[in-house]
Amino acid sequence: MLEIVDGERYDSDAEGGATVPAKMGCVRADGQRIDVFVKCSWAQCPPGGLVREVVGCLLAQRLSLSVGRPVLVRLPEELTSVVRQIAAGASARMQGSVKPAFGSIALGPGYLRCDAIDPTNAVLRQSALEVWAFDQLILNVDRNARKPNCMTKGNVLAVIDHEKALNVHMVGTFIQPAPWQDEWLSDPAHLFHGVAMGGSISLERLHGQWASLQPADVEQILSAVPESWGTGEVVEGIRAYLETLQQNIDAAFRNLLRVAA
Repeated sequence: MLEIVDGERYDSDAEGGATVPAKMGCVRADGQRIDVFVKCSWAQCPPGGLVREVVGCLLAQRLSLSVGRPVLVRLPEELTSVVRQIAAGASARMQGSVKPAFGSIALGPGYLRCDAIDPTNAVLRQSALEVWAFDQLILNVDRNARKPNCMTKGNVLAVIDHEKALNVHMVGTFIQPAPWQDEWLSDPAHLFHGVAMGGSISLERLHGQWASLQPADVEQILSAVPESWGTGEVVEGIRAYLETLQQNIDAAFRNLLRVAA
């Protein structure tokens, strides 16, 4: 399901972020050259984080949210050897990573880091509301004032970085109530918490898209995770969570509207 590209050129480590993605030039099967932000698995980004990247990105795409397009990246040994001469840390991450690595195609020129939106812009406000709701449902704790992990260009709001989402092992306990449970509360640290708490919100489009998800859709998303990553247990945990969320999606959206009221 995911396109596979070949790493050809290392440009630099991206600024910010504990996982230290590398900006790289890559080549598609048809010879087209593209810029890709590549994440390797290492101490700060275990293979499970790459699973969450894949699932988070593909789920966002399926729900018609703007998101960096995910790909898988082959990293040839000759590239790793070249990188070793200019960036030892990047080379070590490439060498020790699961193969292939995860990549997100660069959004392109004109995108800026989104620290806030203009609440009077109806298009951006609606996008921000849907990003807020999406993150609550995928348990994403990594979109906040310190790390917005989203970009804007005109009226487009694009989300990136989902390696800390879908961490499901405590969901449903008194420590972390599930989004469909009565005890659930939203994350007040979310970048768009204030937008969502502004009242008069509509989540009908996103609710409809989510309710229309079929088991085959979820299975297709999960099947995009490479078996070579050896992350079957992580995938199974996410599968169980998404299946239960889907069975309770109406209650989850009622909770979203409740906490925003």
